[in-house]
Amino acid sequence: MNLTNGSGRKGYAGQAGESIAKYDACYLHTDVKWYKANASAIATMPVVGMAMQSIIADGNGTILLFGLMRNTGWSWTVGGLIYGSCSVGGITQTAPNTTGNQVQVLGIAIESDLILFNPSYELVEIS
Repeated sequence: MNLTNGSGRKGYAGQAGESIAKYDACYLHTDVKWYKANASAIATMPVVGMAMQSIIADGNGTILLFGLMRNTGWSWTVGGLIYGSCSVGGITQTAPNTTGNQVQVLGIAIESDLILFNPSYELVEIS
């Protein structure tokens, strides 16, 4: 199953289908490779993981499935929900709101630069 465990996190050692940057929100494609998610289209959702490192196309790396992720470049509102973004690979605290967008809760901000990544697999499409 290729699961790794460390610091309260559950990661999966998988292969990227495209170049993925650290912290990119990712979905698992039917080719069993990870790609950057985009809430603008159901074909690139749901978010299942978050890249724990940069991974080159067809390279192997670790995808966070559940746990805490810190990025000192973030400045979240503490206690606010984290959603998949309409920006490729992005995450946001503003729920997508345009017709056809997919809304998925990915977790919650624990600190301004720390999230609990715990994605719900339920998608709501804006109509």
